[in-house]
Amino acid sequence: MGALQEYLIVVESNKPPHVTIGQNIGGAVVKELKEVEVKLVSAAQLAKIYNLSVNTIRDKLVSINQGTAGKCLYNPQLAHNVLTTKNQRGRPRAN
Repeated sequence: MGALQEYLIVVESNKPPHVTIGQNIGGAVVKELKEVEVKLVSAAQLAKIYNLSVNTIRDKLVSINQGTAGKCLYNPQLAHNVLTTKNQRGRPRAN
């Protein structure tokens, strides 16, 4: 047999995949698992994704801002959680 070669497979998901070290996948054995650091995104990028204005994004995400006052940067996973939760006010409607 020849020399072993390394291959890299990138997976994007909301939850980590169910893969274990030593598992045989497609004729290859898993040797290492790493979680990649999350890259921060700007308010403009989030505004494009969620169809909101940049000012609305900055107002809603002021608590998780990781940039400066001029350059607002956010963790996309935390931003998704904050922007998609519904705030219910008052008592529920009686039908």
